[in-house]
Amino acid sequence: MSARLHLVRHGQTPSNVAGALDTALPGAPLTELGREQARMVGAELAGSGISPSVILSSEAARARETAGLIDDAMGLTTQAVPGMYEVQAGSYEMRTGEEALLAYNRVVRDWLEDGDLASCLPGGESALDVQDRAMPVISELRESYLDNGIDVVLVVHGTLMRMIAVFAGAVPSQWALANRIPNCGVIELAPDGGGWSCERWGDHLGRPQF
Repeated sequence: MSARLHLVRHGQTPSNVAGALDTALPGAPLTELGREQARMVGAELAGSGISPSVILSSEAARARETAGLIDDAMGLTTQAVPGMYEVQAGSYEMRTGEEALLAYNRVVRDWLEDGDLASCLPGGESALDVQDRAMPVISELRESYLDNGIDVVLVVHGTLMRMIAVFAGAVPSQWALANRIPNCGVIELAPDGGGWSCERWGDHLGRPQF
């Protein structure tokens, strides 16, 4: 089996529990449940037979902590990767309540359902902004690791993970819109010719049927 990119969402945080749009760095740490989720996905990855050389993460506190707990199970080192933070909420940062969540989700829907990649919240990011900062990192990871037979575990954020999979051409945009990723859920991408295929999406083990 060829080397693969394992995108892992961080564990639960107090902001997740409160329904807060926590997207700016450094962000909240993990809850005790979040730490247990990280330990569980670490044990799963350690037992799966993959061969990463390092556990990578975004610079957010919750992602770094999740990566460290995965590292405890795999016996590797961790490294934060600049530019892989969550899609920014702008003026809605740390706001709670239905209005804020609907506004954030409406922008994601604009991108994935309507194809309006320039849509953004006030002071936030467009899909084009996210693509410009995230996809060069993904290309570099493919060239430096996967093309040399080394698996990559990258702990990041739910909306960012879905957008990466769409930008990579691995899943249809409607699939990414309809299928969110839970805390410590995994998206597994494999090089496929010059592109990518999706080999796992959360609880969909094996290649999802679109």
